[in-house]
Amino acid sequence: MSDIVNIGICTVDAIARNVDEYPPRGGLRLFDALTLTTGGNAMNCSVALAKLGVACDVVIKVGTDTLGDFVISQVKKYGIGAGGIVREEGTGTPFTLVCVHSDGQRSFIHTMGTNGTFSARDVDQTLVRKAKFCFVTGTMIMSTFDGEQTAGVLADARAAGGVTLLDTVYNDTAPRARWQEVIHPCLPHLDYFIPSQLEAKAISGRDEPAEMARAFQDLGCRNVVIKLDAAGAFVRTTDGVEETVPAYPVDDVVDTTGAGDCWSAGFLTGLRAGESIPDAARLGNAVAAHGIRAPGAATGVVSLDRIREFQKTTATRS
Repeated sequence: MSDIVNIGICTVDAIARNVDEYPPRGGLRLFDALTLTTGGNAMNCSVALAKLGVACDVVIKVGTDTLGDFVISQVKKYGIGAGGIVREEGTGTPFTLVCVHSDGQRSFIHTMGTNGTFSARDVDQTLVRKAKFCFVTGTMIMSTFDGEQTAGVLADARAAGGVTLLDTVYNDTAPRARWQEVIHPCLPHLDYFIPSQLEAKAISGRDEPAEMARAFQDLGCRNVVIKLDAAGAFVRTTDGVEETVPAYPVDDVVDTTGAGDCWSAGFLTGLRAGESIPDAARLGNAVAAHGIRAPGAATGVVSLDRIREFQKTTATRS
């Protein structure tokens, strides 16, 4: 039985490697390989959880097109709970061209499709109320759902006794006022806010992770974990304990697509097992370290037993 529900965005990703230079108008550039996978925060996290051996349900919206069929096939392939998937006629399934650079960083060209029409009406409240963990992810590019609707779903989940979590997408075109309009209503209903450092800075206007975390807690969030990429994660708990949890070294980075979503899967797995927040963040770091070693958002994720063995035998960064 699943006690985790992931709510948010999905896409079909066409991942091109390596793309270090874009062609001029009418020009041509070559790349080495193309990988077709599902993507989007909610789908990525769900696939990573499935590969770890952790059951979950996913609440996403896709079209009735061929790309939507592909998403459904992947959900079934990984044994993810599909009862919360909505299909909409007349709107295409979201699609992303992911250009991966030689250093593993990536750039995106995206069409929003059904992510842009996803709303609270599409969320199966039965799944939300039964879940022990309710994770909303993809905030800032779900124009209908972002803000008050997201806050309402989180409030319902918490009222039913669930643990609530929220992650965001870095939208570099959004002004700070828009970030705050979307995020601030959600913070009083959150047990865990888990943005990246760039996202946390965009919302808070602060430069230091500790200052960012305190600002979010002042607005009602209980615990804050800020993902610091290669530096690991910064944790501030509801009782004021602060800790920077170091990352694991990865020398063979292939593709950082979905690294934050793999981290979220590890973090959820740790919380579900009753681990402390720093230990859950440490597990998140370990899962993310595997995710970036293969093309695709969660392709490199392995079983939880292998992740645990990796943690025992691999020292974190100093």
